[in-house]
Amino acid sequence: MKKYISNAEVSDNTGSNSEIWEHIFANKEWGKYPSESFIRFIARNFYNSPQRADVHILELGLGTGANLWFCAREGFSVSGIEWSTTGVERFKERMHNENLQNHIKELKIGDYLEKLDEFKDESFDAWCDGYSLAYNDFEKTKTIIEKAIKKLKIGGKFLSITPSLNNYGFVSDKSLGYHSCKPTQGSDAFTGVIRYCDTDDIKQLYEGKNYKITSVKITISKDLEQTLNELYIIEGERYE
Repeated sequence: MKKYISNAEVSDNTGSNSEIWEHIFANKEWGKYPSESFIRFIARNFYNSPQRADVHILELGLGTGANLWFCAREGFSVSGIEWSTTGVERFKERMHNENLQNHIKELKIGDYLEKLDEFKDESFDAWCDGYSLAYNDFEKTKTIIEKAIKKLKIGGKFLSITPSLNNYGFVSDKSLGYHSCKPTQGSDAFTGVIRYCDTDDIKQLYEGKNYKITSVKITISKDLEQTLNELYIIEGERYE
């Protein structure tokens, strides 16, 4: 497998998002380590847990499993949903090679909208999304979030990292849906149709009758000429 190559070298940006990502994971080395935002979220909320194995974390769109690998190394129990078979197999291989497979509870391959129904309600201490929800349109994302909230225990936490309209490469294309784009420039280039957000979108998506936002931060990466990435780091909790 080639390493350190651009998405454009392995993707022509055609087909469904699931097909595009299956092709990317099958032909490109992908990130193996979580972001600082994810590490801080886990540490702040769960490092003081007396029995880490009793803490159950669900990831929506696990990719090749960098976030869940980190959680397992730290002693937590993990489950995930991913539409790429290759991504899941690469994760399982890594977990086996590092003798962490016993931390895996359930892995589902398919669409979150359907696969979330296969998990028990109020069974997770947290769910997380590291950019994956952005590959769903606005209405579908809201429905997915509401389903994921039901899987949290009362007091359970959630983390979602999602791109803003200021990301380099975003050019609105109304034919693709609200705030959606199929970028050919920037870090998101050639990865499919992405839904970007503004602050009003964040409030509409991540707040509901039994869940609320507890924190929204923005991380920005720039060069001397322009903003390259602007990401919302959204944290919240279920309160009843």
